[in-house]
Amino acid sequence: MSKTQRILALLLAVVMLTGLAACSKPNTETGTAANTSEEPQKEITINFPSIWVGKDSKAGIMSELISAFNQENTGKIKVVVEEIGDYQAYRDKMRTNITTGNVPDVFTFDNASETQLFFRSDKLMDLSSYLNEGWKNDFIASAIKDVTFDNKIMAIPYEFGVTPVWYNTRLLEKANVTEIPKTYTEFFDMCEKLKAAGIAPTSQMTGENAWTSMLWYSQLVVAIGGPDVYKNGFDDPAFLEAAKIMQKMYQYTTKDAVGATAGVSAGHWINERTAIFMNGPWFVGRLKNEGVNNMYDVVEVAPAPVYEGGKGQEGGYIGFIQAYIGAAKQTDKAKEAAVVKFLKYITSPENVKKVSLASGAMFVVKFDLGSADNVEKLQAQMIEQSNKAPYIVPHFQGNVKPAVASEFPQALSGLILGDKTPEKFIEQLKRADSM
Repeated sequence: MSKTQRILALLLAVVMLTGLAACSKPNTETGTAANTSEEPQKEITINFPSIWVGKDSKAGIMSELISAFNQENTGKIKVVVEEIGDYQAYRDKMRTNITTGNVPDVFTFDNASETQLFFRSDKLMDLSSYLNEGWKNDFIASAIKDVTFDNKIMAIPYEFGVTPVWYNTRLLEKANVTEIPKTYTEFFDMCEKLKAAGIAPTSQMTGENAWTSMLWYSQLVVAIGGPDVYKNGFDDPAFLEAAKIMQKMYQYTTKDAVGATAGVSAGHWINERTAIFMNGPWFVGRLKNEGVNNMYDVVEVAPAPVYEGGKGQEGGYIGFIQAYIGAAKQTDKAKEAAVVKFLKYITSPENVKKVSLASGAMFVVKFDLGSADNVEKLQAQMIEQSNKAPYIVPHFQGNVKPAVASEFPQALSGLILGDKTPEKFIEQLKRADSM
């Protein structure tokens, strides 16, 4: 190569290097090279089948929060809500999704007995690293233990529920009942007075998961056997005695209680066809919106009565995590980060406070109530009563195997219809427990 050719080659190399440098000019904001050929980031879609829609007390505020999140993350993240307003249909679909491996990006589950099914599936995101960065400090410490499996945090504990007895004092006064009963003797005396006045005392049900009646059975088992009763299994006489009391309870309910669904049971109470109901703080919204004759103004809540001679204590409560939030395991790290961002958003103390004040629901996320906050009266009563409670025990459904929880409605129907004695009722539960 001649001297002239070498000079031309050197000049060409310099020109090429200068051009490359210009193309990779550092970005002054990020300090990284700008890639002019890079495609714009695609919007990440998060699928969220939600039960907090329709008549649910959290529907309105949840819709507002999700809309605000989507607006804040326009073009980057979008949460798409699949509305499923039927509770049992939602539970069934989530179980099917877990079984088939078609897990939604974000979903909820409300049955403590199903946590093992979900946690063992290997389909959920391990949230440990995110929560251990300080996020878990926003939660009641014991709640994190409930979602820990094999030393991994597999879900977010969210809504917390206690289940007091709800009394319509207007109907009680019509039956000349002026005080909330403290014992079951007083309770059934009150039921007699209500029945004599032409008022069905309690709302009961055996349809679906027998929710309301299951809660009554839970109260009775603990009132009779004490807070440690589940350690003894179904051989503890408290379970049999509670079954006998449930037979008596059904003498003071509506004629359609056997086979009734949650909608039927709640509908009777909201429309003042029954005087006594059992449910949790999430029901406050429905009471305020649907209760007839300004019913909300005359309702009081109280711990379940004491069983004379039982091992339970006055003021004891049945309580549990009412809603867990699960997230599907992701292979795309960008989508995983987007899901975690959304989870942190809806569980932030600020947003949880908004949901609590709007719906009356209680949560395991800690937040401060200021003096200017308009705290819902029944929620305030439940918080005060649960703070004073000598114990708070999970309900029956959360203390037994899923097979037993599934068998309970059928067994209860047989018990109430007279097809099964209390002893046969317990045997049926035992068989389910042994499976």
